[in-house]
Amino acid sequence: MPLFHRWHGSILAFALALSGLSFGQTPATPPTPITAGDLLQVKVLEAPALSPDGAWVVYTVRSIEPKSAAPDEWVYHTHLWLAATDGSQPARQLTRNATQNSAPDWHPDGRRIAFVRGSDTPGEKPQIHVLSLDGGEAVAWTRLETGAGAPQWSPDGRRLMFQSTLSEAQLRAALETARQPSAPHWPSERSRREPLDTANWKNQRPGGKKTDSAATPPLASAQPDGTPAERREWLARNEADGNPRVLTRPTFLAEGDLQPDLSFSTVYVMEAQADATPKAIALGYDALGSARWLPNGREVVVLAPRSIKEHPDRARERSVAIVNVETGALRTVLDGLGESYAAPTPSPDGAWIGVLLQEGGPFSFDPPKVAVVPTQGGRLEALTPLLDRSVQAFKWTPDSDAIVFSYVHEGGFPLGRVGLADRTVQTLTDRADWGIRAFDLDRKQLVQVVTHPGNPSELHVASPRGNASRALTTHNQSWISGRRLAVMEAHRRVNSVGQATQFWTMRPADSVPGQKHPLLLQIHGGPSAMWGPGEDSMWLEFQYFAAQGYALVFGNPRGSGGYGREFQRANHSNWGAGPAADVLGFADFAARLPWVDPTRQVITGGSYGGYLTAWIIAHDQRFKAAVAQRGVYDLVTFFGEGNAWRLVPLYFGGYPWQKPVRDLLERESPLTYVEQIRTPLLIQHGDVDFRTGVIQSQMLYQSLKVLERPVEYARYPRATHEMSRTGEPRQRLDSLVRYEEFFRRHLDLP
Repeated sequence: MPLFHRWHGSILAFALALSGLSFGQTPATPPTPITAGDLLQVKVLEAPALSPDGAWVVYTVRSIEPKSAAPDEWVYHTHLWLAATDGSQPARQLTRNATQNSAPDWHPDGRRIAFVRGSDTPGEKPQIHVLSLDGGEAVAWTRLETGAGAPQWSPDGRRLMFQSTLSEAQLRAALETARQPSAPHWPSERSRREPLDTANWKNQRPGGKKTDSAATPPLASAQPDGTPAERREWLARNEADGNPRVLTRPTFLAEGDLQPDLSFSTVYVMEAQADATPKAIALGYDALGSARWLPNGREVVVLAPRSIKEHPDRARERSVAIVNVETGALRTVLDGLGESYAAPTPSPDGAWIGVLLQEGGPFSFDPPKVAVVPTQGGRLEALTPLLDRSVQAFKWTPDSDAIVFSYVHEGGFPLGRVGLADRTVQTLTDRADWGIRAFDLDRKQLVQVVTHPGNPSELHVASPRGNASRALTTHNQSWISGRRLAVMEAHRRVNSVGQATQFWTMRPADSVPGQKHPLLLQIHGGPSAMWGPGEDSMWLEFQYFAAQGYALVFGNPRGSGGYGREFQRANHSNWGAGPAADVLGFADFAARLPWVDPTRQVITGGSYGGYLTAWIIAHDQRFKAAVAQRGVYDLVTFFGEGNAWRLVPLYFGGYPWQKPVRDLLERESPLTYVEQIRTPLLIQHGDVDFRTGVIQSQMLYQSLKVLERPVEYARYPRATHEMSRTGEPRQRLDSLVRYEEFFRRHLDLP
């Protein structure tokens, strides 16, 4: 059975740790509160990779920088950094010339790093660059019209593998150039039409640059008043111009736009020299992904379609296969019915392939597990069948004897280790308030990106078993050391169905004895997300509101991840009343604290949290104001408007045209109870949020306006559902300040 971590230390000691002080020390200058502008100082660390000798770790840092010649505008920069694992010298920045650099991979000689560099010129695709640590600028190794990503050196360092995504038109042209059959094997999604029954106009139009190829056939005649064939070609030419955009595919919504066209991930290999000609290892509609070299250097393991006769949008599950780099021959290793696989990774000795396994079919609440299968084929075995938690990512130990993995657990994201022989799960992270966001390891050490209440993102190094961890970097600590931080305190309560729920309170850092603060209830999205001290996305927002004088309460109601399968499915067919009772129970507890004013409470949440915010204020009148962010408010229309529509059959057991399901969706929709909303409400949404659908918020706003209720509506141009995490910095800053201003005026705060 897993050995789970425990809380360590007292609240006082923890508070001192947050400030970077020890007993008997005094700061040189008094710390100041967190401000909204501190959002622009947060650095996000990702993708740590140890050098072959273990002396160095390369990683990426995403920062927010001023936009040149544009006051009050900021842009994201992502750069490669290098740190000595022994801490003997400060970390240093490796890339500077372009603003977007990612996915570093060490050459086996330890002197070169391949990475992806995005172009600062609009419309240009990212390409693979190689940087020599002996000096000089990074050199572009690829110049593909379709771009290149996910570089990976072969075990002997003689070749470089990468992936590129081709549109259907680009793939068709490439197949025609190679004189291979260019039509897909699945039926056309247009009734009484055949696949590729018109010329490849999209590869010839301004939006799709013409592929240089003598094999590309001449375009057909296109006339609006010509023959039936010429009229069809004329219509196809208009579609190629995007005027109109004709939708026939089942998955037609992207994150910020319609996506009329299919795209196909293609794996390429090139010799290890700049401008070598890349070769697709299996050109076609197979759409291979997640490619990893096998130790023999002749084969790669990939995720592949289970059937090339099935439309990719209708294929919810993929197989695991091994592809010969030279011949393109594909051998299926895993293809179990009702099983989903992710991240296939060979063991260092080549004997095994590890995968993330989810059982139960496409609409399952079963948590992903670590599993292994022999490389030569055989029975798939789960290594973590008793760990009732969702595994996020994993890596093999260098001796191939065990797998180290991150998982979701009660407000944190710890690392675990499971042996291939004994199947015993051990927890490597002994801090309950830590979240490990990314990691790498070798025989001597473990490097990890850590989030905790005192720092949203920093690189640490520890022993391979997680002991003696110490910080390697100060990207955020350098400015946090001058700030006063509020402390999180954990609590538990049993809900109405007997489940133990977990939540946290935060008292403002500047609070004095006898002072009472307004209470802010924060609700997470998902609905299967999880918040806690090891979660990084809300770090700045929580600290900002605490610095503004709010007492905070947030937690994980039924339906949240991190507490097991049955807890996560406890909101099945019950998105509203059950989870609302849980979060209101958190607020009830917090309102009784001596430093909270129970008469002044406000509420906010995003995505599913926006849904639950609207649900709660339609059923409970305690709150002085509410902010519903990018939420879902009418589940019937959400089915057609949001690309997360599969939540409808997953959580409600069917589709809106089925009468019992439609009745359930209407019962569970906040819009059904809009007449009961009297709490002042600020609705926020992005103009191109296609995950939940922006019409959701328009319906809620219009309804409340007609009812003459106090409501405001903030719509952010160009913003997707990810605005609060990766959106334009100015918009993120605006929303943070706007929410607080809205609360402040309805709480009558100075």
